[in-house]
Amino acid sequence: MKKAMYLFLLFPFLIFSQSNSTTTSNQESVSAKQLNTNAAVKMNSIQSQFSNASIVEYQNQAINTIKDFYNYINLYHSSEITNELKVEVDKSIQNLFLTNSIQLKNVFDSTEKPISLNDFLSKCKKQSVVVSVSNFNQSKTTSDSFFTFQYTIQVTLNSNTTSHSVIQKVYFFPSEKQFGATKKNVWQLKLGEF
Repeated sequence: MKKAMYLFLLFPFLIFSQSNSTTTSNQESVSAKQLNTNAAVKMNSIQSQFSNASIVEYQNQAINTIKDFYNYINLYHSSEITNELKVEVDKSIQNLFLTNSIQLKNVFDSTEKPISLNDFLSKCKKQSVVVSVSNFNQSKTTSDSFFTFQYTIQVTLNSNTTSHSVIQKVYFFPSEKQFGATKKNVWQLKLGEF
């Protein structure tokens, strides 16, 4: 009878210790899933996928993409541009950016409140704007999915030239492309906010 009573008193402790080990097991399972997710993120990060020399080359391509954006802006006021070419320039610029909803620094007024890409392009088309870019900072920042660059733009608007320091993200990410029947992951560069 004493043994039965001891078992009866110990039974709640046995259940508690069993549920505690189940909880610990569940916590370990959740931690393992988080580690797997973090590992998947790291597998897609720039630094885990490429050598330092390759990263430098992609950063140079990103700088050239930024320069292309400003070269397209300057085309709006070329003497040879037609309305059809302006539409093509718009499409080319929008293809450079991650999305059309990106916010850009408003270099057209003194408040410098960010404006959308479409507003930025409209202002460039309406006004006689010439933009030059220079002084790319040599210490470029690399994150898991983007590069950050600091540079200077000079904006000439109605014979007034202003200088602006810009910090811009350039996103670098894999996307699946189809080449005939073959699908392949290709890394893309897309301009981000500044």
